Amino acid sequence: MSNRRVVPLACALAALVTSGLGVVVSLNEEHWNTTGLVQMWDKLPLSELAVRDQPGFLLRGSAGHYDGAFFYAVARDPLATGQAHRLVPQAPYYWGHPAFGWLAWLASAGGRPGAVPDALLAVGLLCLFVAGGAASVLARTLGWSAWGGLVVALNPGLVFAVYSDTSESLGAALLLLALAAYATGRRRWTVALLAALCFDKEPLVLVPLAIAAWEFPRTRRLPIVVASVVPAGLWWIYLRIHLGGFPFGYGGQRLTAPFLGWTRGLLEAANQIWSPNPDVAQLGQASVALIIMVGASIIGGAIYALKFRHVVAPVFLVLAALYACITPNGVEYPKDLLREVALVLTLVPFVVAAPGGAAQAAFARKYPQVHRLFRRRSES
Repeated sequence: MSNRRVVPLACALAALVTSGLGVVVSLNEEHWNTTGLVQMWDKLPLSELAVRDQPGFLLRGSAGHYDGAFFYAVARDPLATGQAHRLVPQAPYYWGHPAFGWLAWLASAGGRPGAVPDALLAVGLLCLFVAGGAASVLARTLGWSAWGGLVVALNPGLVFAVYSDTSESLGAALLLLALAAYATGRRRWTVALLAALCFDKEPLVLVPLAIAAWEFPRTRRLPIVVASVVPAGLWWIYLRIHLGGFPFGYGGQRLTAPFLGWTRGLLEAANQIWSPNPDVAQLGQASVALIIMVGASIIGGAIYALKFRHVVAPVFLVLAALYACITPNGVEYPKDLLREVALVLTLVPFVVAAPGGAAQAAFARKYPQVHRLFRRRSES
């Protein structure tokens, strides 16, 4: 097997190992019951359906629930025509980004109740495996070391998402695959992958728009890339007609003014340091350092991305602008912060690492047109 394949495979396996370790540790605490990873709140009406169809389904108290429960609901009711969507608050919002739940529906042979928790886990592991390989290919294509794909394996937010049954692993896989496809001139694959990405999270429609803005001065064409947002737009219209609301109409508590959430989250974390509860105090001590370093990484990456050396730069900038607007709850607690910014942190090394040497020369020989575009962007 050639080195061109060995390194991406190694990066993919590394991502699988790190996420798998998180899964093993979590499942050991849950007596190897994968329903525990869903983190279903016992007060959520959906929990009655889950326990009815799978009596051994593990439920959590109010402090332990998470978004995996909503992807479980989508996997049980992919088109919002069954019972599950009626048992979830703000259903248009959760069905507005159904891609992870849809894949779990497929993996569970049509949403079989007993198979859905296993399917959610399997899809998360597979997606992170793919993301690791895609990151390696993208790094090599941009003239960086193919070992750059290890950024996926070393991203705590992505690892956390896998053992929490949330969709960041899928978002990373689709985003990195789409960028790699674009950088290698595979336009049809780019459009298809970007279209799928828009179903992972609604704000990710900014990604194809950023790529369209990047290429417009050269090609004077927008429709092909912009068309990747059309399928998601049609799906949102369906939700408006069927469920009575657009998904983004429920985001008032999920976005705030730029940097306001970061500032308030940092102040809240600093306040926790002086709590008489030692557990809360230790949480605050860790959170303050983490907020500062994560925020600095994103700001530093954004400044460096302004060089616009390659297509990752505009994508990074729109994602950095988006995550500058997250709420204090998304910043204050380490698990939420790492998960919220997992995608943008994955791209930081790509905008900072400089292509050069033999890798850049090989890239120029194989993709001369793309290389000339990147060089013109860098010189302008």
